[in-house]
Amino acid sequence: MHGVVHSEQHVVPDRPDVRIMSVQPDREHAFVEVIGVCGREGVAELRQRLDGLMIAGARFVLVDLSGAGEVGPTATAALAAAGRQLARRNGWLMTVGHDSASAARYEASLPDLFTMYQAACGRARSG
Repeated sequence: MHGVVHSEQHVVPDRPDVRIMSVQPDREHAFVEVIGVCGREGVAELRQRLDGLMIAGARFVLVDLSGAGEVGPTATAALAAAGRQLARRNGWLMTVGHDSASAARYEASLPDLFTMYQAACGRARSG
């Protein structure tokens, strides 16, 4: 019986403490949602998602951190690096839902969110 429990532990891989979802409603706009604690593997996935969105042409990225348990320095650094890349493309990276002082530099304003919403809805109607 002990062997069965032991083999089950090896069959079920360790699950990350974070879930990251992204949506790109049109070429220039993207939304990323982070849920849970963003540890080392989570930060790697976050960087990968942001890089993929930028490769796909996103210039305006909204990151929702309201479900993130903790945003550590490495996650903040990844967001800041992506923000700098997007700024060089005349875009932006905005975060909502987290009170981290470092992330607050990229806090989205209501007009920014409205502009993103209008762009996403406008393209959906014209397509």
